Amino acid sequence: MNYMKSFRHFAIAAGFAAATLASAGTAAAQETLTIYDLESLTGPGQTVGVAQANAVKLAVEHINEAGGLKVGDTTYTVELDTHDDRSQATAGVTAVQKMISYGKPVLMVGSLSSAVTGAYLPIVREREDFISIVMGAALFFTEEDKAIYHPRVAVAQYTESTVTFIKGQEGIKRVGVLTDNKHGGFVQQTPRLKELFGEAGMEVVGEEEFSFGATQFGPQLTAILRGNPDVINIRGYGSDVARAIKQARDLGYTGLIVSSSGIVAKDVIEAQADAAMTNARDLFVPLAGDLIEGGRNAEKAKAFADAYKAKFGEESGATSLSAYGGFFILARAIEKAGTVDDIPAIRKVLDDITVAEVSEIIEPMIPQEGGRAFREHQSYFALVVREWRDGRFVPVGFVD
Repeated sequence: MNYMKSFRHFAIAAGFAAATLASAGTAAAQETLTIYDLESLTGPGQTVGVAQANAVKLAVEHINEAGGLKVGDTTYTVELDTHDDRSQATAGVTAVQKMISYGKPVLMVGSLSSAVTGAYLPIVREREDFISIVMGAALFFTEEDKAIYHPRVAVAQYTESTVTFIKGQEGIKRVGVLTDNKHGGFVQQTPRLKELFGEAGMEVVGEEEFSFGATQFGPQLTAILRGNPDVINIRGYGSDVARAIKQARDLGYTGLIVSSSGIVAKDVIEAQADAAMTNARDLFVPLAGDLIEGGRNAEKAKAFADAYKAKFGEESGATSLSAYGGFFILARAIEKAGTVDDIPAIRKVLDDITVAEVSEIIEPMIPQEGGRAFREHQSYFALVVREWRDGRFVPVGFVD
């Protein structure tokens, strides 16, 4: 396939053929800029992790085919140095330590797993030579996490939106909660979730947990069902959630199930959960298909979806749009800062960069004060409510 031609079509469709990525002039030097990518390519997180890594590859390909990064008088071809954290905190920490050991400034993207990100965070938080653009990991970050920028929904948004959605459903009084105990963000938010349910007049009648990558949920679901819940809130990654939903139905539960997992068709198919998805809803940052069908940034979303499928032969994943947009946020910040190794200068640009300055952002990012992409290193998004119909997920509403 001619990817240069493909990118031209993509850029025109999405409207972001930015001058900053124009081909370098004959007088400009051409060098290589290495950016590290920490991904969950194997282990329980690989379904989402591979799709996230693919979106990073696509962003790099589009940048290079458009001429590279123009930084001052130098144009850079971007090269990825990808590390597999194997969905394990220890492997992620080892990878980050290896990057630091070279003694050079580190520009890193990726970080799907909350457990992995939470494990390496203490190592890099205060470093002046490290930037991590966290594209997954539903943890909540602040400006105290100097090295971290999170152009991805914070788990606190899921907590509040989940309670708001469930509160709006008729006849809901009793809630069961099932949580991935390896998902640092959801675990961190559990007390707040229960507090909000209580404030909304609902009782948590069962609270259970499972481990990331689990295949059996029977004991936990049985315990929850003893409380006769009107709704079960399952919090974890899509593949686990799909298996849990199927097993809940196998145990005879027919009530509402609500998740915030970014579950995709592949998860449902692999769990053989098609029939089990009736009366299940997922609140999540919109996927490309949600935006196309829901009429939000539809043209950009379709261009991205088509380019992704043409290159990788399958649909994009739960964090693919965040990965693509997040990489371009870093790219624009590097260009605007005019440096590839002055980390404080790049951070200063990231602190103030606006949504409008990064037209490659496809998700419905909510501009913060001054139109900024980040508030204290955290981005915010409109969420979509999705349900399973005729073998696919369809958007049935948005929560701004």
